Amino acid sequence: MLRTIILAIALPVITLPLCLLILIISVFSPNARVLDGMVRFWSWVLVRLAGIRLTVEGSENMRGDQRYVVVANHKSWFDITCLVLAIPQRMRFMGKISLFKIPIFGWALSRLGFIPIDRKNRSTAVQSFDLAASRIRQGYSVLIFPEEGRSRTRDMRPFQRGAFLLAMKSELPILPVAVDGTYDVMRAGAWKVTPGPVFIRFGTPIETAGVSIRERQRLADEARDQILAMTGGPDAP
Repeated sequence: MLRTIILAIALPVITLPLCLLILIISVFSPNARVLDGMVRFWSWVLVRLAGIRLTVEGSENMRGDQRYVVVANHKSWFDITCLVLAIPQRMRFMGKISLFKIPIFGWALSRLGFIPIDRKNRSTAVQSFDLAASRIRQGYSVLIFPEEGRSRTRDMRPFQRGAFLLAMKSELPILPVAVDGTYDVMRAGAWKVTPGPVFIRFGTPIETAGVSIRERQRLADEARDQILAMTGGPDAP
């Protein structure tokens, strides 16, 4: 309980000044690497305050000279902070539009180039994937949660096709990444933080160059099977 209270107090104290600084710096240098460093620092502080013991496995599967469409399972608010620390290259994620409507915090997300998506509005969702393609052209990898929201149970939900269509159109490899442990730290709908271990495991990249659009379901199934195997889920192959 004490850790939860400390985190609740520290979150706005840390987030507000960092967001203001990001807004100022981004006006003059929107692609400055120092901005990525600030996001990583913010993530590191929150992970430490939550008592998360983070272990990263298989990051060598993510080559530094290659960009990816990263797909990961999603069970907790802490998935993003842990993935920011684990992914060893410049990355932008696709997040629900409500985050971008939070004053100052949402403005900073927009200035950083993160990608809002309203999955209830199909026309704007298409625009979000066009924006994701733009980020890829700017040299970023893109992180997408293909379950389209946090799972409320330990089971992984079906993967939607958007991330895989983006990868195929961009001819980028799909990189499955498994997040294991955040459900026990703070699952969706919970308010209490429970310290514990979290594992981020990188799978084997799945090539998309030259693959027919009709094979998008096969790619989704292959990525999902890899993540299930890395998390030891009930449906793991």
